[in-house]
Formats: sequence, structure tokens, C-alpha cells
Amino acid sequence: SSCLADTKLEGVNYLKGQAPVLALADDQYPEWLWTILHPKVHADGGLGGKAERVKRRAENKQKIKDRNFMSTQ
Repeated sequence: SSCLADTKLEGVNYLKGQAPVLALADDQYPEWLWTILHPKVHADGGLGGKAERVKRRAENKQKIKDRNFMSTQ
């Protein structure tokens, strides 16, 4: 992680009277935590599969953004 073990993490505890939150050693965090920032890989299910739907949605969102941008110019 970006800080040493037992470092007080500011701004993590938001309830009054809560004990300070301390950072743990890297080996005490779950393994999935280190892969959470990796992009999701969708299995190619062929025509109409999950990967195609994700790609089509991303393209449609970009088209909408482009159209909205051009309408403000």
C-alpha cells in the first residue's frame, strides 16, 4: 500500500467518537483488493454476448457525449 502499517488514516472514520482507523500490513488485506483497479475482462460470448453489449453501450455513450458537445458549440 501507499503507507506503512499502523499509520493513522485521516478522513476514513466519519462517525463521531469512532476510534482512529489504522492502516494494516499489506499481507493482512484480502487478495481481491489488489486487483480491484484492473479493467474487467468480459468473455466473448459471440454475437450478442456480454462483451459486445459492453462495447456497444460504450460507443453509444460516446456518441451521446459527442452530440451534446456539438450542440453547445
